[in-house]
This record gives sequence, C-alpha cells and structure tokens, in this order.
Amino acid sequence: MSSQSPRHQQYQREWIDGSAVDKDIADLNVQWSEGQSPYEHLCYSQSIRRLNSGRLPAWILKRYRHIEAGGWWCSGVEPETGNSSDWGCFKPDAPRIDSKKGKYIKYEHPLKTPSELFALRVPLHIWKMVGRRYNVPVLSLDIDHTRDDLGFWRWVIDHPEIPIILTEGAKKTGALLSLGFAAIGVPGIWGAYCKNDGNPCLLPQLECFTNKERDFYFAFDQDEKRKTRRANRKAVWSTASLLQDRKCDVKIIQWEPTIKGVDDLIVSKGEKHFIKSYSKAMPFEDWQSNYLLELNYPASLRLDSSTKYIGDFAPPKSAKLICLKAPKGSGKTEWLVKICAEAQREGRKVLVLTHRRQLGKALCDRFGIDYVEEIGQSETKGVFGFGLCFDSLRLNSQARFDPEDWENCLVILDECEQSIWHLLDANTEVAKHRVKILRNFQQLIQNVLSSEEGKVYLSDADLSDVSIDYIKSLVDLPIEPWIVVKEGNPDPWNVTVWSDEKEMLDILISRIRKGEKVLIFVDGQKTKSTWGTQNIEAYLQHESPELKSLRIDAESVSTPGHPAYDCIDKLDETLKDFNIAIASPTIETGVSIDLKGHFTSVWDFAQGVIPVPSVLQRMARLREPVPRHVWAKSYGLGRIGNNSISPRRLIKGQDNKFKSHIAQLAQADFNFDWESASSFQPQALKTWAKMAGRINLGMVRYRHEIVRALVAEGHIVAEGDYESEMVGEDEAKGKELIKEELKECRDINYQAQRQAIAEEATPDSTRLKSLQEKQVKTEAERLEQRKGELVERYGSPDVVTPSLVELDDKGEYSKAQLHYYLTEGEEFLNEREKSRMEHLLELGDQELFLPDANKGMIGGKLAFLKMLGIPKLFELHCEWTNDSQELIDLSIKTSQFKTQIKDVLGLSFNFDRVGKDGQPRFPSPVSIAQRYLRECLGLSFGDAVQRGARGNQQRFYQPVAVPQLRQQIFENWKQRDLERRAAKLASSSAAAPDSSKVKNGDLGGVTVSVNSVPVNSTGNIEYLNNHVYQPAVYQEPVSVSGDSEKSCTFHAEEISPTEFEQLRRISEESSEKGHIFRSMLMGVKKITRLLYDQIMTEFAFASF
Repeated sequence: MSSQSPRHQQYQREWIDGSAVDKDIADLNVQWSEGQSPYEHLCYSQSIRRLNSGRLPAWILKRYRHIEAGGWWCSGVEPETGNSSDWGCFKPDAPRIDSKKGKYIKYEHPLKTPSELFALRVPLHIWKMVGRRYNVPVLSLDIDHTRDDLGFWRWVIDHPEIPIILTEGAKKTGALLSLGFAAIGVPGIWGAYCKNDGNPCLLPQLECFTNKERDFYFAFDQDEKRKTRRANRKAVWSTASLLQDRKCDVKIIQWEPTIKGVDDLIVSKGEKHFIKSYSKAMPFEDWQSNYLLELNYPASLRLDSSTKYIGDFAPPKSAKLICLKAPKGSGKTEWLVKICAEAQREGRKVLVLTHRRQLGKALCDRFGIDYVEEIGQSETKGVFGFGLCFDSLRLNSQARFDPEDWENCLVILDECEQSIWHLLDANTEVAKHRVKILRNFQQLIQNVLSSEEGKVYLSDADLSDVSIDYIKSLVDLPIEPWIVVKEGNPDPWNVTVWSDEKEMLDILISRIRKGEKVLIFVDGQKTKSTWGTQNIEAYLQHESPELKSLRIDAESVSTPGHPAYDCIDKLDETLKDFNIAIASPTIETGVSIDLKGHFTSVWDFAQGVIPVPSVLQRMARLREPVPRHVWAKSYGLGRIGNNSISPRRLIKGQDNKFKSHIAQLAQADFNFDWESASSFQPQALKTWAKMAGRINLGMVRYRHEIVRALVAEGHIVAEGDYESEMVGEDEAKGKELIKEELKECRDINYQAQRQAIAEEATPDSTRLKSLQEKQVKTEAERLEQRKGELVERYGSPDVVTPSLVELDDKGEYSKAQLHYYLTEGEEFLNEREKSRMEHLLELGDQELFLPDANKGMIGGKLAFLKMLGIPKLFELHCEWTNDSQELIDLSIKTSQFKTQIKDVLGLSFNFDRVGKDGQPRFPSPVSIAQRYLRECLGLSFGDAVQRGARGNQQRFYQPVAVPQLRQQIFENWKQRDLERRAAKLASSSAAAPDSSKVKNGDLGGVTVSVNSVPVNSTGNIEYLNNHVYQPAVYQEPVSVSGDSEKSCTFHAEEISPTEFEQLRRISEESSEKGHIFRSMLMGVKKITRLLYDQIMTEFAFASF
C-alpha cells in the first residue's frame, strides 16, 4: 500500500483484522486510490467511447463520481504469465445505490471489460506454507524474480496434486492463501462460468488449472435465504459440471449458515474450524442431492410472513393440484378442515390418506369424516368419505378400496412428504402389497385429477419439488400446481443444543426437581433401548417417584387400560394431568398439542434413527414456543439402500442387487421376463431414490443438519454449557454415573422382559395369526405374540431362551439365515429363492418394485460371499494373521469390487484413507475379514494370541467357533426344510424324476469324458452317484470365429455335479462370456476347487 493515511489504516484493518489476511498479501495486492486514480482502474477499456479531448463521457463521470471519494483497489496477476493484471476490484468508501434493486453496490469492477480471476501475489513464506500443506517442495528453480508472482501460479499449474479452492472475492481469497491453501477468487458466483458462441465454458484463466484432473473445492458464501441459496446452487452446479467435464473432482465446503463468508468463518471460529470443514467437504455428486429438499415451483400465492397463522384464502375453482407449504403450527390442518366442510356442503366425498393409523383417526375426527375402521359403527357410514392408511389402499383390505369409486372427490395428503415416503418404503402391511397399492394410487390420482370437480391437496411444512413431481407424474395430462407458500417464523424457539446426551439428561433431571413440567421425545420404545420410552420412563420414575409421568408410544396408545390408550386425538385433555410426558415417534406429524401454560420445556434425544425432518416435526408438536433442548448424534443410523445420497447411485445399487439375485435364480432354472417385471412404475422408483437420497444426506451429518434446519426455520440456536448450568447443583450426577444408572435400569427391565417371553406359552399358528392381526393388545398378548414369532422363526420352543431373545433383537435371524444357506442349508437355497420370487410376482400381478424385491431375496448376497471366499474363513480350522493368503486375496477382491460389495452386501470399506504422514492407510486383511464375518454372519475369529520377539510381535487369531445355539437352530431349520420338500413332493401330481441321476448338458461345446467314457457335450452326461465327485476330461473345440484354438485336456477335481452344472450354465450366458470362460481354461490341466472359485468370481463380477 502506498500511504499510511487513516483511511489506509482503516482498510488495512478490514483486510488483516476483519478477514484474517496476511499483512504481506494485503501489501502486495491492495492499495488506496482516490481522486482521479480510480478512473484509471475502472475505465481503461478500449470499448469506452471517449470524447475527442480524450475525456470520459459525462454519463460515466456522473455514474462514477462517488469513486473520487476514495476506496481500496485490489488486483492480482495473470496466472500463466505472472504479469500484473489490469483487471481488479474497487471498494468505494461512499458506494452508489442500484436504483433497480434499491441496494448499495459494494464493489465496482472495470467497465466494459471481461471478468477475470483474483490470482493474488503471494510472499515467499506463504508460498512455502502452501508447499508444506500439500507436501510439494518449493525448489530454488521454481522461484522466478522476473515475474510479479515470483512464479507461484506457474508452480501451482505444474502441480495438479495441489487442490484449488474457488471462493468469492479478493478478501476471501487472501484469507485462504494466508492459511496455506491455494485459492483463486471469482467476482461473484458466476465469475468462473462464461459462454463461447453460446456454449457454456470455463473462464479462460481457469482452464489452465484443469489440464491434469485437479481437485477443486468451492468455498462460496453460506446463506439462509432460500432465493439466494437457489441462485448459489445453480451457479455452483453449472461451474462444477464444467470442471467435471474436464475430469476434475469437485467438492463443496459447507459451514454454519449463520456465518456467511469463509473469511468470517476463519475470523470467528479459527483456522482449525475451517480445516475441519475443508476435510468434510462434500463431493459434488452428493451435494447435488441437497436440491431434493427445495421447493422451486413458483408460488401462486405468498402469505404474510409476519403472522403466525395462514388465515383464510380460497384456491381458484380451476386449481386441481393445490399445494400448501407453511411453517409447523401455522394452521395448515385447520385450513383443510374448512376445505372439507365446504366439500361436504357441496356433496363431494373426501379421501384422507396418511402414513399412521393414529394420525388418520385424529385427522378424520377434525375433518368430520369417518376413519375406515369406524365406518361400521358410524351413523354416516362413510357417506362424506373416509380416511385410511396407505396400507389399506387395496381391494382386499378392510377399506375394500376401488379407485373407480373416487371420481370428483377431494384427496388430502396432510404431511404429504412423510406419507409418500411411507407409501414407497415402509415395512408395514404396505410392503406386502406395494405394487397393487401403488397401482391403485396412480389410478386414484388419474381419476380425480381428470374428473371435472376432483382435486388433490398436498400439505407439508417441508413440501418439496419431489412430492409435487411425483403426483404430477402419475397422470397423463398436464397439471400445473397451485402453490401457497408462507414463510417466516414470528414465534421462534430458544433452542439449546447439547453435545452430550448424558449431560442433557442430568440437566433435565435438575429442571424436573425444580418443578418444571417437561415433554420429552426419544427415538425408540423397546425395553432393549437405553434411550427408549420405557427405559427413560422407568429411570425418571426412580428419580422422581412422586411425579406423574406418561409414556406415549405405539404400544401404550394401543394397550387397553393404559393412561395413554387411544389418546392421540385428545392429547390436550390427557397431558394436562401429567408432569412428565415421554413420547416416541408415534407423536411426530399431523398431531397438535395446543395445551398452554402447562409444559415449560421440550427435550429431544435424537439417536439418529429417524430422518432429520421428523426430528423437527416432533419438536413442533407442542405449539407453545417454550424453550427447546436437543441432543443429536453426529451421524445417523437409519440409512437407505447402499447409503448413497445420489438418487442415480441408489437406483444403480438396487439394479445391481437385483441382477445378483436373478443370476442366482437363473442357476435354479427360474426364468422370467425380469426387465419387464422390474420396470414397474419408474416414477415411483425415481421418487423413492430422491427421498432416500435426502434421508441419507441428513444421516451423514445428522447433528449438523438438525441444527442447520433449526436455524433455517428462524429459531434462536445456542450451544449448551453443562458446567455453567450445573454450578451450585448439589445433586448433579455427572456423565459416568448417569451412564451406569441408565444401563442398570435398562438391564433389569430388559432381563425381566426376555425371561417373560421365554417362559410364555407358545401359541398355535391360528392363535399367532389372530394376535398379529389385532390392532389393540394387552401386554400379555404382546409377550405371547413375540414368543410365537420366535418359535416360528427359529424352529422350536426349546431354543427360545432369554439369550436368543437378545440375539434376535440384535439381528441374529438375518445373519444366521445367511450362514445356514452357506452351509447346512445350501441344498435348499434354490427352493427358497424360487418360492420367494414366485410369491412376490403373485402379489404384484407379475410386476415387482425393486426395493421390495431386493429385501425379500438373499441369493445374490450368498453368491457374493461364496465368490469372495468367505466360507473358507469358518471352514478352515486354522489360525489367521494379516499374512494369511486367503485374507490377502479377500482384501484385494474387496478393494477391486468395493462398489458392487456395497450395493449387494451393504458393506463399505475405506481404501482411500491417508495417514498424517501422507501414506495410504488401508484396512488390514484381518479387519476386512472380521467385518464380513461379524456384519454378514454374526461370527468372528477367536481371540488373538501374540507371538514373536518383543517389538516384533504378531497377532494370531483363533479359528471361528460356531455357537452351540446356532447349530441347534440349523438342525431345526434343516428338519423344517426337509419336511417342506417332502410335503411338496407328496402333493405334486407329476412324477418326480429319478433323484439318483443328475443331468449335465453342453459345456460350451466342450467334449467331456466321465469315468474315461467320452460323451460329446451336445448330448447329456450323467453322474450316477451324487455323493462321488467324478473326474472329467475336457477338450477345447474350434472357436466360434472359425480360427483354430489349441486343444487341451484337463480334469475336474473336487467339484460336485451341481457345480459342474453351474459351469455349463456360465458357458451358455452369451457368446462373449462363453469365450471368456473358455479362454480361462486354455492350458489348464485340471479344474481344482480354487480354480472353480476363481471362475465363479470372474463370472459374478463380470455381470456388473
């Protein structure tokens, strides 16, 4: 800078103190400019028509007169040449006003001049800091004193391993460079994007950095305004797409929406905080899923944001699809009450569709119509319409639903986002009939929207394009939604976010002792859950036995005699008698607690089980704006599909998984038109993927997303301080004691429940079915049902012990099932898979919804486990180390096929981790094997024994030991499967073929010899004894192309007739695969078990 005037010092403080820019960077790039000097920076373009005297025209002098008062000017260099750039940025001390926008124009750029980048000059110590950060040395040959940038940007261009951060403006660029990051500034969000002859392209100055697949990071401003976010998203999307076209990886850095610029973040939170945000930068493809949360349709009506309630308004008569997006507690349901009343006066029926039975009953009570279960006792008998859960949207349900009965009616989806997700993914009764229900729903929407008077109403505080797009996709006529939007939050909450759930519970107990009445939300209800409703209720009752508490969950509201029984539609009346209420997600959406002056605070323990929007929904059930307290896991647990947040990857994952299953079915001689069957309602699958993607996105940064959503809703969010809160609190327990007491409380109650289940009498099949169909049950009936389901699942009452109940709660069944069909039950796998698929096709009238089909099948998983060699891990009774060849082979396969493994098995392995020394940190072979054993099969290696000299010891893991209980279960299952097979054979009208002979056909045109008796493979060969592995001789024939291939003779050893048949089928898959298969056999003398496994692995992975 050229002067040390007070104004110079002012702007120096702005850069150095206000934006954390290194002083040398500021001195090299920024100068004070006033009087006529700013015109030289801003008006040098040859495109400006000057007067004959050379003076600027009057209109420019008038427009830019304010710059004469002075301001700071910043310009950088041309990256490739290192020469100073004429282009830059001027911040006037007295900015002018944009008459169109009514806002001050903070920055001025050269007039009639193409935009450029801010490639700032850096001092040598900053250059070396950049080199150290990216482990790229700065050599003396790199430094060129003839260049204004000393050669820094040439060095960056020549080292594509150095990532570049793109940010907005010069100061933010300087702040990042000051931390040792290679940063380039752009003049606004569209600064790196331009068009050449109408074609999108990158700014030429940026292209020189993209020639070698460099990583780019975006550090654009965070903003809470939806309009600004949408604009930013569009700009980032467009620019990042161009970078990806040039083979560059793109990531998006995000931080708290309350902090706007990256320089603000560095100043307020420090370097470490930014580095943490940088390390968690989101890949561009993942970031794209954020748009799935937005509503970008133009609003037909915007309501007053300063009022709490939406008030009265009427859609036009011509509106067919009416969509309402308004904050929680703003009166959306009350507005729908008026719509229903008007429909009844006009004689039109109303159909209310929900995702929860209790919610449906509550809504119908408010709308003045019957819920489907109550029509028999109703006086109106459904004449005004009725409400039902999506599970009943079928002819063979209690509703006897027929979409042809609902023309010219009103269809209402209150809380439509969660209702549609339930329709597409729930594991309730809807899962058994999803294809029929989806088909009925599409026909219903088509009938209603194509009829003269029919209308569809969508209402949700989180309404997005996804739901609207889905409804529109169900009709074959153009529908323009009529959208009402209300924003603003006139009654924000004071929200305290706690970093530890035990600390929050300690403070909650303290508040209860002081007389507060509290409403508590948790994720679960079961006794096994430490943070479930039952355990928290028991713990608080122990702490404050004199206070009345109420537990509200799926069991209590459907248990006769319980204080919470059937309370959802009368919560205000029920809750007023209790000091403490503890609720599960049973209270989540569509329920309003309007009780005032009773509860003093709301406490939410979010364990990561339910999606982010559901957490905010339940926190808003109490309409009174009392203080809220929330603790949330840093990451969520309830992820969908292959855990991806990209809809495209989610669909691809389902497709890969389905292909693995049908490959197994093909081995079982089950052939079908899979392409046609699995192409059912692609719009439903697409919507499922979009909703699953945004759920997964929320789970990745669960706590962050909850806080971000609270801030976006306008609430006042602060971090909790446990130490200051508990000052002077004599009875403070502390985290460790609370943890021990909670666990002890859980263990006592859980043990009692497990014992009760084990001792319960076993119901017969008729009684069990009756219990499963009952909506209202006593506690004794629930125990009886659980006992019956465990006996049915594991084969006999003898194995149902308290230990098995606990194992089952931890997912034992699915793991034991895979283990069984890998070993004892392998011979029954084909029958199981065929039976399951036949059932699915029957339920869907020969059509399938991919996510459901994949949930019901296991053949693809088993094929992968076999081809990875997992059975060897528990079949070989030997010690295991990281040097075991089988584990090394497994590690290599896992790394090579990690995407397919994630899709089919649901396991993710991180082979991209880098240590502090910059060296790759791959997972060890033992840890990889342990994950397969533990997460797929519920097994593990035995404890490790250390051997070797001190300092050079190695762990030797003992063989896998199969628990005795599981062996007993396998015996039950095998007996069951044998009985089923015998019953099926007995009932078959056709004579069964001779089971002592196994037919084997053509093996890709290869000549086969069995027991030294050659048989041409165009005919059949026979294994006369199934239990004896027969050697075979194969000879390679002339190739399909006519070129002669060498003949080779080899023997098949250690493989069974069934496996030989698999090889034959592989050779018939296609000419290409058959050729690959034959190529693998060239020069081979015999097929061993190892070669067979390699062949099967190659074939399986080739299908992807």
